[in-house]
Amino acid sequence: MKETVFNLIENESENTKLDFKSQQYPIDKGNIRKSEFLKDMSAFANLPNKEDKYIIVGIEEKNGIAVGFKSIEKLHDQALYQQFLNQYIEPEINFEYREILYQGHRLAYFRLFNNNNKPYLFKKEYNDNHPKGSHYRIGTGFVRTGTSTRELRRDDFEKIYSERCAKKDRSEDIDFELALGAFESEELRYLGYIKHLQIDINNRSNTSIDLDVEAKVYNIKNKVEACCTQWVEEKLYRNKRDKSMFAYTTYLDKIIPPYSFIDMNVEFENCKAYSKYEITAKKGALTAVRVKQKGALANIFNGQIALIFSQTAELKIELIVRSDDFADGLKIFTYYFSKDDIDEIIDPYDL
Repeated sequence: MKETVFNLIENESENTKLDFKSQQYPIDKGNIRKSEFLKDMSAFANLPNKEDKYIIVGIEEKNGIAVGFKSIEKLHDQALYQQFLNQYIEPEINFEYREILYQGHRLAYFRLFNNNNKPYLFKKEYNDNHPKGSHYRIGTGFVRTGTSTRELRRDDFEKIYSERCAKKDRSEDIDFELALGAFESEELRYLGYIKHLQIDINNRSNTSIDLDVEAKVYNIKNKVEACCTQWVEEKLYRNKRDKSMFAYTTYLDKIIPPYSFIDMNVEFENCKAYSKYEITAKKGALTAVRVKQKGALANIFNGQIALIFSQTAELKIELIVRSDDFADGLKIFTYYFSKDDIDEIIDPYDL
């Protein structure tokens, strides 16, 4: 956080998300500048931008640019600011107030973050009871535009409520776990240069989610071949049945995966740059995968991702995930297995 504040001081001028103050906001009773704190905090919290907003204290500015510093003698307590703010503004505004030392100067900063319950409005009337003081009615709110602050208008409220009703992006609700290891099948386990890529999915949210998932295993020429497990098993079975032991023991060294293969709700395609696996929806289902709230699904590709190694090498896997609950369309998750990871899994005598 220190580096962020330093960067704002050195490289930014005042803008919609940044303000410089030469002195702390007063917190003592009867000071007419107390209202400025309520107004500024409301204005920053009501900004539609989801990035953090900063008010840096102890900065002398000219035309919005920091030109000098005014050290703070005694830092006000954040709890006092929070209490004062909560007394007049609702809902509660998330912020922190911290001291920071910069070039020998004792400064401070407000950081406003995760204020997603807009609008932030006065819940009770505020009056300085001073001829030059401020008077704010119940329901008044402010928003920052550029380097100035104005009252919320009707179109601001319409935009706020429109955004609140918009679909939530749930792309952060899920994550995947990838593991590369031996097959349970004795025949495939015995052939130690064939490994199984297992992909599990977790739903961290309290709501179930429907997904379509595609995996791309990027080709590493003459080192790794990808194909469907069942197809490999069928080839092994045929070779063994035909009692062609020479073919049985050497066939997979010369394997050429099929261009396409569909079985067990997994579609496989061998492309030039990568091999692609896609989970197909079961009969009657609109999507391929449903993960329950706070739930997990193991081995979502039904054990069909088989990787055949002639040498150990780094692996790159991309998971392309689509869902109606993703606001920005598909999301790509990228994973790597280093050569060292593969070396730990594969016995060199198997190659």
